[in-house]
Amino acid sequence: MGIKKTVQVVDSEFMSQNFIPRSLISTLLILSVLSGCSSQPIGPSGQKLPVVESQSESAEDLLFQAGRSLFPESARLKIQVIENFFSQSPVRARDILDSIDFERLPDSLQARYALAQAQQAYLSNQNGQIFFWLDRGPVIESSNTAITDRAHILKAIAYNRFSEFTAALDEWFSLTGTGIVELSPDFHDELWKSLLNAQENRITLLSQNHSVPIMKGWAELAQLYHPGRSLEQQLNKLNNWKLQWKDHPATQFLPENLSQLQAKAAQQPKKIAVLLPTSGPLSRAGRAIRDGIIAAYYQKLKNQEQQVSLPELVFMDTHEQDVSLLAVMASAQGAEMIIGPLDKANVALLKNSAPVDTTILALNTLEASIPEEDFFEFGLATEDESVAVAERGKLDGHSRVAILSPLSRWGDKIVDSFKDSWIQDGNEVVSEIRYKPNSQYSQLAGDLLLVNQSQQRAKKLNRLLGEKLGFEARRRQDVDMIFIPSYPEEARQLKPALAYQFAGKLPVYSTSSAYSGSYDRKNQDLDKLRIPVMPWDLPYEQSEIKADVLSIWSSATGDYGSLYALGADAFNIYPYLLQLTFLPGSQINGLTGQISIDSNQQVRRSLPWQTFKNGRLKPLPIPKQLSKNVLDTETEDE
Repeated sequence: MGIKKTVQVVDSEFMSQNFIPRSLISTLLILSVLSGCSSQPIGPSGQKLPVVESQSESAEDLLFQAGRSLFPESARLKIQVIENFFSQSPVRARDILDSIDFERLPDSLQARYALAQAQQAYLSNQNGQIFFWLDRGPVIESSNTAITDRAHILKAIAYNRFSEFTAALDEWFSLTGTGIVELSPDFHDELWKSLLNAQENRITLLSQNHSVPIMKGWAELAQLYHPGRSLEQQLNKLNNWKLQWKDHPATQFLPENLSQLQAKAAQQPKKIAVLLPTSGPLSRAGRAIRDGIIAAYYQKLKNQEQQVSLPELVFMDTHEQDVSLLAVMASAQGAEMIIGPLDKANVALLKNSAPVDTTILALNTLEASIPEEDFFEFGLATEDESVAVAERGKLDGHSRVAILSPLSRWGDKIVDSFKDSWIQDGNEVVSEIRYKPNSQYSQLAGDLLLVNQSQQRAKKLNRLLGEKLGFEARRRQDVDMIFIPSYPEEARQLKPALAYQFAGKLPVYSTSSAYSGSYDRKNQDLDKLRIPVMPWDLPYEQSEIKADVLSIWSSATGDYGSLYALGADAFNIYPYLLQLTFLPGSQINGLTGQISIDSNQQVRRSLPWQTFKNGRLKPLPIPKQLSKNVLDTETEDE
């Protein structure tokens, strides 16, 4: 819940006539905010410093000194207060920072001030602000390595949040030897995330060329986690790494039960039963997944370099069948693994009656799922995308959203899952409208943004004054993001309608449902719309499996295309289920997204973010922040 502040405007002439110094007033106001507050201080590298007794009094004493000092000493004391006491307290730090004139500071203090601002941006999830403050000469050229190291760490974290992992790795690589050795454990997860997701050749280069041994240890461990090796090979190499680097901080990312995993490593299935509806109302979906599995199987057969035999595949139709009995039958026939079923009710049924010693990769997910040993869930729920939209909106620094969505069960699911994620961090839904098909979209957009109320107020004034006033309608100003879950035909009308209603500069997000799956000139109406898209649907992504599928099954270009991708990924990830489950941070690049497995043994997909330019999809770049205003941004194309 946000805290609203009442601000009283003080007449400047009154202050000058009564000889009250501005600096003293500012200091007294800050002291009133700080009174009674305390927090544990955090040092420049993130380490917690000892708690100082009577900490709030010490902060007040420094601020009182600042109020009596001349510039720039007054600014130095204020920055010192933030560094020593309030680096983890955005509200208190912001009050102090806003009282300092950055442009008048000498370079050394500009660097410290910019770092303090970036720290607050990091805590407040204002990631564009991190680059806004740290990409400045006084920071980059600072001779103080504590400042440059901290700047590299904050930028690496910001790059991680935008999934720009190679750029993040460059920042970690730029740390001084001291910065690496003394890196706070609070940041180990972020370094590990960068290493796991960066290109493998960059990590190899890092392990070979870095002069600091501790960083070589990080890089060598990350190499072992990259896909391409069997679990047995990975575990053997992990044991060797553990012996070589026994005191390394990255040991926390080793699996706890290496010996138990090694016992399971050699147990790859020799026979897999695939349970799908290949007849009945779900037959088209079932056959699409089946064909994706077959395409992935033959691609592995064609490209097989290692001497590893592929399993035998057995397909069973689940239409009007008891999946529990089918699973028992498959197990009796020697199947050690089952892929499927597809229908959610059948997934729930099989989860409660799975055959013993049989690994199951179900092709749907259950809500509030309790993990069961050897039972994994992999689905393509649209609700996952709406959660991704909420997370991306927060990542981009937004906190107040307006929603325009269809009045339907599909719209209900999308909006509900979006809201559940959005409001967790205290963000607001300031306006929401649901619409029926063939609505007047411009009218809806005007209602959403209160433009119509602005026009009505102008008409009322005209009537009251008896004359026509010069007037320009305005939209509401408390919105910094718009979410329009929709299908292509609707999205192509909603996006221009929002621009017409004075929202052309507001960022607009949707789910991948807004994309038709191929280039269409009408998609120019979607320019600047932001959506998550699975790799299968990206026109510039090349894939052997996709090429093979499209050459055989023309239906793979339509609404069922993503199900071919689901089938291919299900077959491609089955050998790595244990790695994805037990090796922390493990991921695989798939056709449905970047794949990982969470603590509930559900497959999670991270999708690349795209935007439209001239009607074509292209990667969404990190927006360049031009000022403190989150909406004051530009991209390389603007």
